[in-house]
Amino acid sequence: MGSNSILAGIGATVLAVTLLVCGFAVCCLPGVTTSLAGTVSTGETSPYTHDQLVELAGVTRAFTVDPHRDAEAAAEDVAAAVVDAARAASAEGAPKAGEWTQAARTALEGDGTALSTMDALAKVSDRYALDAAAVSHLEDCNRLITGASSWLGMIGVAALIVAVLLGVRRQWAALAFMLRMGPAFLVALLAVLGIWGIVDFNDLFAAFHSLFFVDGTWTFSYDSLLISMYPLDFWMGMGGVWLATSVGLGAVCFIGGCVAAWRTQVQHRRLAEEAEAAARKGKKGKKGGRR
Repeated sequence: MGSNSILAGIGATVLAVTLLVCGFAVCCLPGVTTSLAGTVSTGETSPYTHDQLVELAGVTRAFTVDPHRDAEAAAEDVAAAVVDAARAASAEGAPKAGEWTQAARTALEGDGTALSTMDALAKVSDRYALDAAAVSHLEDCNRLITGASSWLGMIGVAALIVAVLLGVRRQWAALAFMLRMGPAFLVALLAVLGIWGIVDFNDLFAAFHSLFFVDGTWTFSYDSLLISMYPLDFWMGMGGVWLATSVGLGAVCFIGGCVAAWRTQVQHRRLAEEAEAAARKGKKGKKGGRR
C-alpha cells in the first residue's frame, strides 16, 4: 500500500469526524437554540411564559457553550437572568402569576446575590429555578465542549491538509477516495444512530450522556426549569439540525470527490493517448529506418 493510499484512508476518517464536528458546531449557534426553543418550549406546564423560557434558553446556552474564565461569575449572570424572569413571572397580574406559591415569592424577597436567591428558589421547587445539580451539569457541559473544541479543530485542519497535499501531488484517485469515503463513513455511522434513535430515542440519549457524564448528574424531573427550556423535542430537533448539516456538507464533499474521480479519468485517458501516440510514432520511425 502506497503513501498516497494511506493518506487517503487517514483523510477519509478525519473528514468523517470533521463533518460530524461541523454539524455540532452549527447546533451550538445562538440562533439555532432560540429557534428550536421557540418552537418546542410551550411553557404549558411551567411557571414561566413561552417567551421567558426562550430567553432563558439563550442565556443558559451561552453559559453552556461559550468559554468563560470565571465559572462563578458566569453562573451569577445566569442566576440574575433567572431571578429577573422569576420576579416578572410571579408579579401580580402576570400571565403565570397563579403558578407561583407564597414560598416561591418569599424566596425571591431575599437581598443576597442572584446565585443565592436562585438557590433558595430552587429549593422550593426546581420548576422555578436551576438548582445546584443543574448548574453543575451545565458547567460540566461547558468544560467538555470548550476543552474538546481545540482538538476537534485540529482534526478539521488535518483533513484540509491531507486534501491539499493530495491535490498538490495530483493524486486525484486518492483525493476522490477521501472525499467520497469520508461522507460514506459518516452516513454509515448516522444510519446506525438513526435506527437506534427511531427504535428508542431515550436509550440513545441516555447512552450518549453516559459517555461523557457521571450517572445521576444529568437526569432531572420532567417539570424542572431545565427540562422546560430543553424538552425532549428540543433535542430531537437538535439531532435533525446536526444530521442535516453534517450530511449536507458531506454531499458537497462527495461531489468534490466525483470531480476528482473525473480528473483521474481524464488524466488516465490523456496518458493513454500520449502512450498510444508515442507507440505510433515509434512504429513510423522503425518503418522509415528500414527503407
